[in-house]
Amino acid sequence: MGDTVSDFLIDMITKQQKIEIVKDIANKFKRQNIAIFTDFQGVSVAKLHQLRRQLKKGDAEYKVARKTLIDRAAEESGVPIKSKELKGEIGITFGYNDEAGITKVLIKFRKENDTFKILGGVLGGNVLTEKDIVAFSSLPSREVLYTHVLRALQGPLRGLAMALGGNLRNFVVVLNKIKDNKKSGV
Repeated sequence: MGDTVSDFLIDMITKQQKIEIVKDIANKFKRQNIAIFTDFQGVSVAKLHQLRRQLKKGDAEYKVARKTLIDRAAEESGVPIKSKELKGEIGITFGYNDEAGITKVLIKFRKENDTFKILGGVLGGNVLTEKDIVAFSSLPSREVLYTHVLRALQGPLRGLAMALGGNLRNFVVVLNKIKDNKKSGV
């Protein structure tokens, strides 16, 4: 038994299994926010298992299948990419949540594994190149972006609260002066 995923793909699968694989991948294509195609040739099964665990933490998964099955699933779900046009053994990362975080995981994995290549992807029905994915990985994660937006919204609200609070304090000071003036008979 070989130590790469490609050795396992050589095994024959039944027609029913192929139908199930296509249905599974098509379902993943329909649910994904981002799909990234990679060439995993030369990467050990153990390292791909590590990658899968890292991706799972970010609400993503890595799927390996034959190109013909991937293309059938892509066509069935309206994804505008042909894996047969891509070189190497194809694996797909399906991201369901934090797109930038997922690209960061893949870029890091690529740096640690020389033979692992990012080939392209799909985001919102748009085809991405490797350069697009690398650029996308430089964006902050979704949580960081939410924090920035929240801070941006809090600034004006805090200013408004301070302004309203100042007006209320001034109003109370005026009322106290009026009360003091009435007591003193002015």
